[in-house]
Amino acid sequence: MTTTSREAPRDITAILGMHTPAAKGVVAVYIVAITIVAFETRQGITTFWPIALGLVVLAAGTIGLITVPGDPLPVPATICMASAGAIASALMLWVMPVPLEVPLQAWTHGAGTTILCFMSVRGRWISAWWGLFAMAVVYGLWGALTDQGFVFGAVMVAIDGGPLAMATLLSFTLRPSGKAVFALRDAATARISALSAAQAAAEERDARLRQLDEVARPLLERIATAEQFTAEESETFELVEANLRDRLRAPALTTPDIDVAARVARTRGVEVVLIDDRGMDATPEDVKGAVRARIAETLSAAENGDVCVRVLPPGRAALASIYIHDSIGTRRITFDHEGAEVQN
Repeated sequence: MTTTSREAPRDITAILGMHTPAAKGVVAVYIVAITIVAFETRQGITTFWPIALGLVVLAAGTIGLITVPGDPLPVPATICMASAGAIASALMLWVMPVPLEVPLQAWTHGAGTTILCFMSVRGRWISAWWGLFAMAVVYGLWGALTDQGFVFGAVMVAIDGGPLAMATLLSFTLRPSGKAVFALRDAATARISALSAAQAAAEERDARLRQLDEVARPLLERIATAEQFTAEESETFELVEANLRDRLRAPALTTPDIDVAARVARTRGVEVVLIDDRGMDATPEDVKGAVRARIAETLSAAENGDVCVRVLPPGRAALASIYIHDSIGTRRITFDHEGAEVQN
């Protein structure tokens, strides 16, 4: 799995915090430290540029540990990092005095092993062991070419097998745990989302029940009296029925402004039909607001005839439409998915 600069990593680097500013600080301090070691162990060295080049190789490998994305590490980066210790050792041993004036002059295999240990944790433990073997061969050849013996040089690197073995063991235990952590986090996020959706649905249901209670209860109580209704009451019943029908048939269009505008239009004898085919469910709120405001305006201006408002199904070229048929004539207003009116 790879990551981008805009996404938080979801692999072992996240567990270890290798993408954090603190990790960058540690790497910077480490590079400064090995630079100081190289400078302080320059006894007997007359040519310093191979040392500087070796430092660059090790620094690049160390920086790559926290900057190269991917789990496990990509193959090109793996090859470069696994080779960094051997390359740096070959460059530095070439100019080292024989025998070494101070044991710390053989510090390059330790710096290379540091890279190999983190490579192992990042899923490339086989390549890390090959990198350690390559450093042992480089030191062995240096020992053989300087009449100190191949074994003498190789043994200097053999001690690094301990830290690398621990890093390998850590990778076998930590990496599966890291995957489990992200799986549990995803499951928890899914549960929270489901609970939030259920809560939102319950709140919406309760709100609609309260609205229904406020609108319908007085009328139902009046109907329960079984008395003769006045013309005004009959008209009120019809308006409430139409409003309830709108709420069921066009939930996306049942806002206070549209409800009032539709009610007023119906009292003037306008036939109002609201239909919601769910095409506005995923629309941004500002676009919904603009379309609803234009619908309310159209209903408020209607004096006679028919007004049919429809939210179109998802996937259509248009978002919604208003069909008007009155004494002036017939016309249609169409809205695109940005909420703008489209010429018909």
